Amino acid sequence: MKRLTILLLFPISLLLVYILLVEQVWLPGVYSKILEEKVAEVNRSAYLIGEAIKIAPASANTLISSMDNDAGEGMYWRTIFIVDPNSSDNHMAPPLGYGSGAHLIRYPIEDSALQLAAWINVDAIFLQLENQVRPYVMTSVVLVCVLFLLMLLLQRRLLLTPIRQLVRASEQIVTGDTDYPLPRIAKGSVLAPLFSSFITMRQSLAEQELQSKTEINALVSVKERFKEAHQIARLGCWEWRLSDDLFWCSESVKNILSIPDKQLLSLDSFVSVVHPADRDRVLTQLKKMKDEAQPINIYYRVAAPAEPVSNVPVPSVPFSSGAIRHVQLLSDVSVNENGEATRIYGTCQDITEHKNIEASLKKLSSAITHAGSSVMITDVIGAIEYVNPKFTETTDYTLEEVVGQQAELLSRKWISADFYDSLWQSLLSGQHWRGELQSRRKNGGTFWSQVSISPINNDDGELAHYVIVSEDVTKLKVAHARMERLALYDELTGLPNRRFFFSELSRLFAQDVMEYPAVVMLLDLDYFKTINDTQGHSAGDLLLVEVAQRLIDCLSNSDIAVRLGGDEFAILINPVLDVEHVELMAANVLNEIARPFHINENELQISTSLGLAWLPKDGDSPEVLLKHADLAMSQAKEKGGNQYRFFTESLHDQLQAYISFSREMPKALDAHNFTLLYQPQIDLKSGAICSVEALVRWNHPELGVISPQDFIPVAEETGFIVPLGRWVLQAACKTIKYLAQHRMSHIKVAINLSPRQFRDPNLLVMIRQMLEEYEIDPTCLELEITESLLMHDIGLAIDTLKALQALGITIAIDDFGIGYSSFNYLKTLPINVLKIDREFIKDIPQHLDDMEITAAMISMAHRLNMSVVAEGIETEVQRAFLQEHDCDVGQGYLFSRPVVLNDLLLLLTENNSK
Repeated sequence: MKRLTILLLFPISLLLVYILLVEQVWLPGVYSKILEEKVAEVNRSAYLIGEAIKIAPASANTLISSMDNDAGEGMYWRTIFIVDPNSSDNHMAPPLGYGSGAHLIRYPIEDSALQLAAWINVDAIFLQLENQVRPYVMTSVVLVCVLFLLMLLLQRRLLLTPIRQLVRASEQIVTGDTDYPLPRIAKGSVLAPLFSSFITMRQSLAEQELQSKTEINALVSVKERFKEAHQIARLGCWEWRLSDDLFWCSESVKNILSIPDKQLLSLDSFVSVVHPADRDRVLTQLKKMKDEAQPINIYYRVAAPAEPVSNVPVPSVPFSSGAIRHVQLLSDVSVNENGEATRIYGTCQDITEHKNIEASLKKLSSAITHAGSSVMITDVIGAIEYVNPKFTETTDYTLEEVVGQQAELLSRKWISADFYDSLWQSLLSGQHWRGELQSRRKNGGTFWSQVSISPINNDDGELAHYVIVSEDVTKLKVAHARMERLALYDELTGLPNRRFFFSELSRLFAQDVMEYPAVVMLLDLDYFKTINDTQGHSAGDLLLVEVAQRLIDCLSNSDIAVRLGGDEFAILINPVLDVEHVELMAANVLNEIARPFHINENELQISTSLGLAWLPKDGDSPEVLLKHADLAMSQAKEKGGNQYRFFTESLHDQLQAYISFSREMPKALDAHNFTLLYQPQIDLKSGAICSVEALVRWNHPELGVISPQDFIPVAEETGFIVPLGRWVLQAACKTIKYLAQHRMSHIKVAINLSPRQFRDPNLLVMIRQMLEEYEIDPTCLELEITESLLMHDIGLAIDTLKALQALGITIAIDDFGIGYSSFNYLKTLPINVLKIDREFIKDIPQHLDDMEITAAMISMAHRLNMSVVAEGIETEVQRAFLQEHDCDVGQGYLFSRPVVLNDLLLLLTENNSK
């Protein structure tokens, strides 16, 4: 602060010192020096005049007069004259105008009685001097004042402005603002200590204010928490001052007791809110407490008013008009030195919820006691603490007999080790558990219960008890087992059914790692339909039962035999030790089924074929695995039956081809990817081409030309053969018309008719429409059928063939000789042409048997007025043999391979020219 005062007073002090120095030191010094110089000048002048007088005394006055005149106007400050000491006029007055500044100087003239005297006007000298010096003095004063102003401005910037901001910051402190900005002060500034002290003081004030606010907020929070705690606990404070008989209570008590805020409390008003039934008792207790100065603890009820009495929320049971609250009143008494009560105080708590809980517990206890299910309460380790009467009724054990005992229901005796560990792991982790458990009655009998176990935690959140509710479901479980057996087992044979079988396969597929693989064996019975038709369905059922029993006899302990439906059975071999194990099982099944069955005193002989597929190698799902086993079974049947076949990749490829072909063939027909090739048939007597066989080919965009042997069976099975056959017939009709237009109307075109087409009821209508649409001669069209086509309904087949012949169409039977019923039906069928299969031609002349059979078929056909076509002729020896035995027509690579229509036209043209 001293530095600040000094800094503030320094410019004024400096100005005062400067003025004092000028006025008191510099100017007096200058004046004294000038005066001395003037006196010295007078002395010199007097000396010179004295010397002149010595030389010429008569010229003294003249010299003095001339010296005064030489002085000019500037010499008004001096007057030189001669004084005679001996004269009486030695004390002359100073010249006029010198005033108080007159100063006399005497100078004796050497060797003379005269003295030279001079009056000096000091004031004139000083005035002259002042006129010369004053401008410089004023200039210096102005400069000093400017410097003074600059210093004041600097002080204002460095001192006054910060001090003004400091004052404003001080004023803001009063309003509570302790963050008012302050200017930056350099460390060496004289204001630094002041500002530092102010900042320290302001921070201290801010901390004190913050501390005060914190303490106030803490007090408010404590008050609010105390109030909230009272509200949450439905608790309040009250006091009865006996000196003036007045009551005081907190707002929460007013809410609990439904006392209006503005009502003056007294004993009467305090008691008036008590339920009428409890009022006398409460009043008696309070007066007794007053008289005996003893604390009390009483419970009573409070009736709700018609409207709310306070705005203070109390989280309690909803208190509507007419409702009842339960209150607990606790009190203590202050007494004076005489032992007389002076003040009674205490708490009042709303215990309605507790009372409601007690009421609920009573209801629950009653419900448990009279429940229709067994209820058991155990401790955390399963020791029984309580059982209800239903438990006693179910097990015959009384509460006294089981208390403290381990619950039989949770015993290891009735639960597997894994299930036991899993159950207790769930219970000890506090999880609810529900399931079926087995237990024992007092008489030793066992029963099943549907059990629900709920964990109960204590107030600390620790697992303390279990509530076990169980219901006897023994009868229900027996019924369920019966229903499950009906759902999973075949009622006729007792074997597991398809559903069980797929469930077991799914279980095996779900296993991540299989120690051993498994095999599915699929089989059905040959000729079972014939037995059903001839012996009756009862005999068929008995046969199925016998077959099931024989399959069971073939099983190992872990194998499963199932009936999939009808006469279809399956065996799941699991685990499989090796391939020999499976092959031995398959051979045993074939042998067992092949043994005669004695049904209704009749001996029946059947056979079967087995298809086997490995799990998981041969399929990634039960459906795929069974499909592959079915493919293997079909292959076994194709090989003659009564044998087994394993599924192979080739069968898989066949399946994939089947799926692919069935999807692609309709699209290929629309895309015109099917075409006809024509193989000439030669009249063996004349060597001329008399007819051609139209052969369908599929030009696949990726696989190339696909043989009919690959796609016709798929088309037949899927039904696509009908639209494909319609297209072949249409293409053949176009060819016949084309050949007729080229003067080859004598050429007959033969096409194959599939069994599915032959059974099409629209076959005759379609052929008639084709003949009419293309206006062709029906005799130029030949339809080839196979003998297997005729086996389903021989009567319908004959009628259809006769209707076709009536149209003028030639009928040929293809692949003759490879069936087993050919000769039985041949004499009755309306057939025009018989085609001998290439199987009988290819080995001529190596096999004499084939030569004899071929010769016999030619002779037989001629006797039945049929012409004969031999297929597969490849050598001249074969042609010569057939010519020798009067075969009519030959077909084969010896004459020509199948060709397109344009090449056929060239062949026909060339053949006609010969």
